[in-house]
Amino acid sequence: MKWTKRLKAMAAAVILTAVLSPAIAGTPASAAAKPTASINNVTASGDVLIRQGTTFVTLTDLKPLGNYVMKYDNSKKQVTIQGDHRTVILMAGSTHMEVNGVQKTLPAAPLLHKGKTMIPLRAVAQAFDADINWNGSLKTAYINKADAAMLADLKSSDLATARNAAAKLPYSSQLQKPELEMLPVEMQGVDYYFPRGKSNRFFLVDNDIAEYYEIQGGVKYLKWQGKLDYSAKAAANQNLFFLPPVQAEIGKQPDARNWTVAEFAFRYPSGVTSYKLLDRNQEWSEGYVELDNRAPGYKGEIVTIPEE
Repeated sequence: MKWTKRLKAMAAAVILTAVLSPAIAGTPASAAAKPTASINNVTASGDVLIRQGTTFVTLTDLKPLGNYVMKYDNSKKQVTIQGDHRTVILMAGSTHMEVNGVQKTLPAAPLLHKGKTMIPLRAVAQAFDADINWNGSLKTAYINKADAAMLADLKSSDLATARNAAAKLPYSSQLQKPELEMLPVEMQGVDYYFPRGKSNRFFLVDNDIAEYYEIQGGVKYLKWQGKLDYSAKAAANQNLFFLPPVQAEIGKQPDARNWTVAEFAFRYPSGVTSYKLLDRNQEWSEGYVELDNRAPGYKGEIVTIPEE
C-alpha cells in the first residue's frame, strides 16, 4: 500500500502517545462528572449545559456536523447557519427559528454563556436533520449526521462498500457504564467481524477491547463492550467463539453462537487486510489484500471476500 509519510508519522505518534499515556488510549471519556457531547465522533471542547431539562451545546462545537458556514451577529445576538441547501437563523433569547424563511418554534431559546452562543439540541435536530441521543447514565449527548455519500454507500449492493460505510458511521453509546479502558497500542490495527453476507451489525476489536455495534438509520449504536484476555484459553462452548475469552464486559453479549463470520484484520504499518470466513468448526477462504488508499474507488480497509 502506498502510505504517505504523513500517515506513517501519525501512526507512530498514536503508538507513542498510547504507550506514554495509557489513560487516554481508550475510547472517549464518558465518565466525566459533568455533561459532555459527541458530535460526529468528536468530543465537544466547550461546555455542555442542562437547563430545565434542555441540553445546550456551543455553536462552535457543532462544526463537525458538516460543511456549514456559521456566523454570529453580536449586535443582533443572531446566529446564521448556511449550507446543505438551507439557511437557518436563530437568536439568543428567542424560541423562534427560521429555516429557509419558514418560522419554527423551539422548546427552548439559544442563550449566551461565557461569551459563547449555546444551541439547544432540539434546534440542532430541526436545523441540521441530525440524530440526537442522550445517554443519561453517561451524561453524554450524541449528535450525529452522516454525509450523503456515506449513507449512499451504506445502501450499496457491494458488500465491502456497505461494510466500510457502516464502520465509518458516527456512533452513539447505549452502554450504561463508562467505556472500558484500553491497554497501550500493540495490534497497530483493528479487526472487524461481520455476520456472513451482512453489513448492519459487526464487532470491532482494537487491542484488548471488543465492541459490538448495530446500524439503525445513519448511526451505529454501541450495544456491548468487552475486555479480552489473550492469555486465557477460550471455552469450547464460548458464545463469541471467534474472540479470546472476555474477562469484563458492559451490556449483554449478542448471540453469535450460530454465526458464520467474515473476519477482516487490518494492520496499518503494512497497509494490508487479511480476511477469512469461519464458523465454530472451521475456517476457509483465507487471503489478503494490499491496500492503496490513493487508488480510485478506495473505500476503506474492509475488502471483498471472493467466496462470500
